[in-house]
Amino acid sequence: MTRAILTVLLMVGVAADASAGKYCGDPVESGLSSEATQEKAMVAAQEWWSSRAGALGRGYESWDNSEDRALECSKDDRNMFRCKASGRPCLPDGTLPDNVPKIDM
Repeated sequence: MTRAILTVLLMVGVAADASAGKYCGDPVESGLSSEATQEKAMVAAQEWWSSRAGALGRGYESWDNSEDRALECSKDDRNMFRCKASGRPCLPDGTLPDNVPKIDM
């Protein structure tokens, strides 16, 4: 009985968290993208980040939904722009992760 109550309390907490905000994963970094223009290097870094973040599950791949995101770019000695994207992948507000435990009643 105590276990059932604890499970229900945990599930209520999960539902409250989902309605109150986002579920976010650990920080993810892209690799270092190299392109002729900074804009292209930034886009490539964001796409690389999205592919890595998407490994967490459907919905985490959105760069726009991530938190603590950053793009670091520099120009190398061959005049190529190199960028790396980093951030915490998050689900949209109110979305539950696919791996939330189900309650059997």
